[in-house]
Amino acid sequence: MAVVKLKDPEGAKVRTISSVSGNGIRCDIAAEDHAFATDEPEERGGTGTAASPLMYFTASLAACQTVQIHKVAKAMRFNHGAININCATTTDRIPGIGSNDKVMRFCAAELQVDIETDEPEDKVQRLMDLAEDQCPVGNLFTDAGYPPVLTFNILPMPA
Repeated sequence: MAVVKLKDPEGAKVRTISSVSGNGIRCDIAAEDHAFATDEPEERGGTGTAASPLMYFTASLAACQTVQIHKVAKAMRFNHGAININCATTTDRIPGIGSNDKVMRFCAAELQVDIETDEPEDKVQRLMDLAEDQCPVGNLFTDAGYPPVLTFNILPMPA
């Protein structure tokens, strides 16, 4: 079986953002040429005007996994249509370093990946195996002892 080698970046890369918060919990974030906001729902002290940081982390996991599937598929010359991911993460007050159980921590992640393809089963399995461990956000879960659980649903290519 052929080995698919993705190009590794040269050296470390620093990513910076700017976060500005007025008198409330809402943060306006500038990241390169992009802007977005975070907030908390009213019941958690926010105004509910944007997704929470924890929701952005969940979205980051789904988006990162999508990017990795696309990159691996391209390297494999894997024919596919749409890739849709539904992602669920779980937080709980579990002990961390120093046994601090007062802070919510991520303790589970599940991703359901729907991918349209007409590729043979062995090539689909290869894509699944290679793409699963390429996501840096997913590796944060794995490194914490909670590897994300990915379920792939293979759908026929549209006519």
